[in-house]
Amino acid sequence: MRPVALSLSLALALSSLVLGLPASAAAEEPTAVPTGTTGVQAPATSGKTEIEGQGKFGAAAAEPEEEESTDATELQIAAGGRLPTGNARAAAVTAAGNFRLRRDIHQFMAIFAGNYGAGAPAGSGYEVNVANLQGRMRYDVFFAKRWSAFLMLTGRNDRFQGLDFRVNIDPGVAFHILNKKNHRLWVEAGYDFQYDLRRWDAIIEKDEMGAPVLDMDGKYILTSPKTQTVHAARLFAGYSNHISEKVTFDTGVEYLQSLLDGKTFRINWDNALTTQLVNRFSLAATFTLRYENHPLPNVRKLDTITAMNLVYRFF
Repeated sequence: MRPVALSLSLALALSSLVLGLPASAAAEEPTAVPTGTTGVQAPATSGKTEIEGQGKFGAAAAEPEEEESTDATELQIAAGGRLPTGNARAAAVTAAGNFRLRRDIHQFMAIFAGNYGAGAPAGSGYEVNVANLQGRMRYDVFFAKRWSAFLMLTGRNDRFQGLDFRVNIDPGVAFHILNKKNHRLWVEAGYDFQYDLRRWDAIIEKDEMGAPVLDMDGKYILTSPKTQTVHAARLFAGYSNHISEKVTFDTGVEYLQSLLDGKTFRINWDNALTTQLVNRFSLAATFTLRYENHPLPNVRKLDTITAMNLVYRFF
């Protein structure tokens, strides 16, 4: 009987130990499973672990906006000419250069152009019928993404417009509608100061035989002053498309309205269509229009120049 009594004693002791435990320990919750920092994990005890986003339309990733290019380096030199012979003899040459440099908020441009031509019927000497030189420098500073302030200086010599020298100083502001490296559209507004130094043969009065007319003191009679100053408002619109290296197009139209005489204005329009021939060589067709509604006496209001040039592009 002693083994049975020992077994009963052990059973009673174990029962007393279990019943003596605190109720809080028996009811303690299991330790929580760490969820991490992404919020993707679900506790293993929930019984409903799923991949997040099920049953929802995924949003397409937005394409990053193309950054508008600003920095640019462009340099082109163009030249052309013609030389007919025989019954109608003529010779003409034209040359032009265009440079543009853009770095950050600063932009510098320089342009020059020259045209010279002469012609003569058979048996006669050549007479000059086209002679002009012109150049322009310009500096822009971009004070906002699409806005710039600029200062432009232009000089011109044109024998057949009666100009020894014409200088234009143009401060203004420009709004750049398209401002890509190879695709630009912009408008400008500003002030134009013009100073003309005229040729004597354009302002001296002549008789029917072409001889100068003298006054009572033996001095030349002038039809216009030797110099003239004009203050004008300036508007301009320009477009440049160089997206394709095979074909490029540039155009710009300028309107100058005198602030002293409402009836006096000028219009300048430049165009160039360039087609690549091989590598850096291209063929350019250019058209230039100059209109002045109050020119010097015996000077026509409208001048146009159409030319075909061979162009070499450095950059």
